[in-house]
Amino acid sequence: MAEKKLTTMNDLGEIKSIDFVNKFSKNINDLLRLLGVTRRQELTNDLKIQTYKWTTDIDNTVTAEGETIPLSKVSRAKDQEYTVTWFKKRRAVSAEAIARHGASRAISEADTRLLREIQNGIKDGFLDYLKKTKTKVKGKGLQQALANSWGKLSTFNEFEGSPLVSFVNPLDVAEYLGTTAVASDASNVFGFTLLKNFLGMQNVIVMPSCPQGKIYTTAVENLVFAYLNVANGDLGGLFADFTDETGVIAVSRDRHLNNLTFESVFFGANVLFAEIPDGVVEATIEAPVPVPVPVPGG
Repeated sequence: MAEKKLTTMNDLGEIKSIDFVNKFSKNINDLLRLLGVTRRQELTNDLKIQTYKWTTDIDNTVTAEGETIPLSKVSRAKDQEYTVTWFKKRRAVSAEAIARHGASRAISEADTRLLREIQNGIKDGFLDYLKKTKTKVKGKGLQQALANSWGKLSTFNEFEGSPLVSFVNPLDVAEYLGTTAVASDASNVFGFTLLKNFLGMQNVIVMPSCPQGKIYTTAVENLVFAYLNVANGDLGGLFADFTDETGVIAVSRDRHLNNLTFESVFFGANVLFAEIPDGVVEATIEAPVPVPVPVPGG
């Protein structure tokens, strides 16, 4: 007879699935905390998100002395609507892998690769939304490009008082710094690193997927994390063996005897996006003009 409270293969699969779900949920929360994002939007069943744009109606009438000044109007109107796509990932660990490496290691290694793939999908989707902006500036070198970005955003009344965040490519930062040390946040989430007080800016995030030579800057309050609560309703009851407490991700698991694999399926629907696409400033880093070195006696 097996000893009581013995951890079996089935128990181990359950433990690993719960660990995966909790780790993914923690990474999402850490990412939002790193970015300063506080706006969470639970998606409805149609998985739609709405972006917005500014519309202006400026009256350019020249008024004479004593005449009533006509009104001008700036308002926020609906822009594009998007449907958030599901992520559905299946992981299977073979009996051979379990025999060779042990169940814990075999499942952990597969989960690590799968977690990275899901996180990369979220990062790529976020960058796609940043790139939708039509608000663009240029600057000679990294410092001027950052300054011009922040200067442009300061003209948007809607973001008045909101902290700003910039996303830069690590190669652009490395080229600017050379051998100069820079303080960075101790936590590295989703491959993002926060630079503290970089060039006097509030929040500069090193984002490896950001194109080299480009900077994307926006107000923190313009960023929204939208997600489908997969723990709710029939969906959670039928397919979700485990979910995190907010329902951001769910997992189902099963053992297949016909091919001797232990299988798990992870699924959800979430996106990090800019609610006002043109509230993102894209800056192009131009090569600085070299300063001529004076020739002695010239």
